[in-house]
Order: sequence, then structure tokens, then C-alpha cells
Amino acid sequence: MLRRLRLTTFRCHAALDLEGLGPRILLSGANGRGKTSILESVAVLARLRSFRTAALRDLTRHGAPGWRVEGAWADEAGPVHLAVIWRGEGRELEVDGRAGATMDEFWGRALAVVAHGADTTMLDGGAGERRAGFDLLLAELEPHRLADLRRLKEVARQRSALLRHPKPSRDEWEAWTAQLAELGEILRPARETLAGVLLPHLEKAHRDLAADTEKFSVQYQPADPVPPKGPQRDRLWERERERGLNLAGPQKDDWEFRLAGKSLAKFGSEGQRRTGCLALRLAELGLIREKRRRGPVLLVDDALKELDASRREAFWRVVPEATQVLYASAHDRPGAGSGSWVILEISPGSARPSAS
Repeated sequence: MLRRLRLTTFRCHAALDLEGLGPRILLSGANGRGKTSILESVAVLARLRSFRTAALRDLTRHGAPGWRVEGAWADEAGPVHLAVIWRGEGRELEVDGRAGATMDEFWGRALAVVAHGADTTMLDGGAGERRAGFDLLLAELEPHRLADLRRLKEVARQRSALLRHPKPSRDEWEAWTAQLAELGEILRPARETLAGVLLPHLEKAHRDLAADTEKFSVQYQPADPVPPKGPQRDRLWERERERGLNLAGPQKDDWEFRLAGKSLAKFGSEGQRRTGCLALRLAELGLIREKRRRGPVLLVDDALKELDASRREAFWRVVPEATQVLYASAHDRPGAGSGSWVILEISPGSARPSAS
């Protein structure tokens, strides 16, 4: 559970200190007052990334040289104090007040699941969106996978740069391709296993939300593997050199969501897609609790607005009572059956308790 959160020149907040955070926190207030920024800061602490932008510099308050986010957490793994700092040139990490922490030391010390308004990109966005989302979940479940995923990103980047060269070196291509093949042997079984263990949680979460019998599923769709050395590898070299693109390997894998046997992205309504996204986040929550024996913080931002009242109520019923929730909403008030909420009125640099 997140106990304390402190922001310094982060987004619209020059300084903000939230203490004594409990299990149910509703961040209220008009649009543009910094509610989502608070959830974003928690995501940065847990995942080292924002759910709104890929550029950490964009989180800096206008006119400031950088930003700092720090939080005190206490869950089944014990207490920890984490901080992420951006000084304009790069990210710095702190663990329990010790500066210079590595990503491996920092990663997984805090856990979070994020449900937000743009979640439907997991369904109707590109393969890269889905792959990044599932790889993030894989790294949260199995922190040792983080090194392989980072290495895959670098290998794919190096191969792409090489293939864009007017005269790429076959020997250099072969060296990167051998690494890509090795990573495929590691990551494809891990991704396939993830699909298998996630599916029961996904089916249950969707049944609980939608209260119908339509089966919701996800299927892992691996891309063509890197062929072994020989004629097939030679043909891959010729095709990639001609097109200047990576054409095989785990960096091209995809996932497909299906409802009643049909592609949810192609045939689902807006309400069905929104429900599917929430089911996915609830499934992640349940799977992390099962595999890590720890309770992640659930961050909910603008993710319920397209749902009717019955599905919004069902969502709050399905969220486990022991889960800490931070919910940002300008107007919505969860029903009485969703637990006791502390309401904070948010404005830049301010969080005032509200009686309403």
C-alpha cells in the first residue's frame, strides 16, 4: 500500500505532499487540476514510465529544470521508500534514501495496475501497444525477465539501424540475428505461458463485469521465428536487406482479444471494448496477487465513463476489498457497496479533504 506521496515540480504541481493514504482514495476536482498527474506519478514510481507520455521530460512543471517523485510503500514485501528524479538529462533512482540505485534494484519494489481512458489502444492500437503492455505485465510477474526485454529492444534497434544502412554488413547482421534468435527462444515460451495463466483471470473478470455468457479470451500470436543458419537464414538476409526492415523475431509478436469468437477490436462496440479493457486490468490485478503474493495499487483514471451504471457498480464489486485504489474523477462517486472512500479535492499543489 502506498502510504505517502510527495511531488516536486511534477506536471502542474509545484509541490504536493499526500500523507496517511488509506485503501480507498477518490481524487476529485475540476478537469485540468492535477488529478491524473497524481496517478501518473504513482505509475512512474511503480513502473518507471508514464501512461500518458513516453518522454519523462514532459512531466516537468513549466519553467522548472526537472522533477522529483517519492513514495513510501508498505506491502507484503515490507516497507520501502522509492524516488524517481529527472534533472533534464536523465533519470535517477533512489531506494530507501540511497542514490544511484540501478533499474534492477528498483524494479518490482512497488506494484501498480493502471486503468485509464486510453486503454482501448490495447485492443485497437498497433501490435507494439499490445506487446508493450503484456511485456510490462511479464516483467512485473517475473522481474528477471526485464533484462531480456531490455536486451530485445536494443537488439531490434541495432538491427533496424544496420538494415537502413546503404551497404549493411552480413557479418554484423549475423551477430545481431543470432542474439535475436536466442531471445526468441527465451521470450516466446514465457509469453505463451503468460497467455495461459492470464486467461482464467480474464474470463472470470469479464463474466463478473458483463454478467453474460459471451466468452472473452486473449490469444498470443508469435511472429515468424528467426530461422537457423542455412538457406532459410540466407533468404531472410536477402529479404531484410532489400526492404531495410526487421521481418522476423519476437519483437514482432502480437496478441488478439476475442469476444464470442470474434475480434473485439474489429467487431466490438465501444462499451464492449471498454468492458474488455477493464476485465484485462482486473485480470492483471488478480494474476499479480496470485503469482507475487502481493497487492498492487489500482490506479483508475477516466476508465469508467463509457459504461452504464450497472457495469460501473459491477466493477467496484469485483475489485478485491484488500486492494488500495486511487480513483481520479471529476464527477463520479462510487456507490456505498464499494468501500469507504476518502475524498480529496485536488488543485495544483493542494489536496484538501472533502466531506462530500
